[in-house]
Amino acid sequence: MPTIYLETSIICHLTDPPSTNPITLACQQLTQLWWHTRCDPTHTFVSDYVHAEISEDDQQRVLQRKGAIRHPAQLPEYKSIESMRELLIGGGGLKAKARAAADHIACAVFYHCDVLLTWDCANIANARKLKLLRMLVNDGEYLLPELVTPFELMENCYETLRR
Repeated sequence: MPTIYLETSIICHLTDPPSTNPITLACQQLTQLWWHTRCDPTHTFVSDYVHAEISEDDQQRVLQRKGAIRHPAQLPEYKSIESMRELLIGGGGLKAKARAAADHIACAVFYHCDVLLTWDCANIANARKLKLLRMLVNDGEYLLPELVTPFELMENCYETLRR
């Protein structure tokens, strides 16, 4: 069973009210389906960064989000994670304004997670950035986890129906 790091957007899509945007709504529904059918709390992790980000909203949403992540283990911050974040930004893998994304990637790398689950496709699950991120991170001790959305973790039986 792979170890999965949950980035903040997963928790938001899991707990936020249904969106009026059809694409966001579909992402919310897929996140909820993954959470209830595929998520294994013993192999799923969040970080101090996630806790800090979800605490920045109105109190009702904060309570819902914290309630959702009471089962996954919490990974603490370390100085090494900050160094990795600076490498990701300074090396050109991510822009300076993507500091939160760099924190999540660095934390998942530092803790040797197999998968980083996210809906942040601009900064994290982005094929254009993947090669450089791998070059910056993969050094023998650390490896970049798979950077994916919940869709990529689902086993879609409908894919073979039209063949």
